[in-house]
Amino acid sequence: MNKKDILQQEHELVFESFQHAFGLKFGLELIDYIQSHQLKSVGVRIVYKGLVIFQYLMDGKSEDIWLKRKERTVIESGHSSYYTFLHQDQYSTWIDNDNYTLGGGGFPITENQQVVGAICISGLKHDEDHQLIVEILRKLLKEDHL
Repeated sequence: MNKKDILQQEHELVFESFQHAFGLKFGLELIDYIQSHQLKSVGVRIVYKGLVIFQYLMDGKSEDIWLKRKERTVIESGHSSYYTFLHQDQYSTWIDNDNYTLGGGGFPITENQQVVGAICISGLKHDEDHQLIVEILRKLLKEDHL
């Protein structure tokens, strides 16, 4: 995946008005996908306007430090955490900072061209975390617009 692809995803997967119910729907869809495809356990955290509206740690997940790091990376960069991975030169001060992560798995919730939250997954390979967010967002946003 390249920088152009990531920016395209960030511009494509936006909300007119994000609803807490969408966060719940996303979280449940993700858990169902993980279980039905027998993938490794993950943690998921969805934050909207400073509120944690959904968080679930599957069996075997005992802490959410990576979810918080991905969230902070998205909120402060205004981009997906995978974007920061591809632009490490821009975020070099974050490389050894325990408050951030330069790897996939955090995606912005964007309303009216402003990042107002983050959807974060941790537990798979970082690019798989990212891709899973993108796939589920595409599916659910398409369903909502039908």
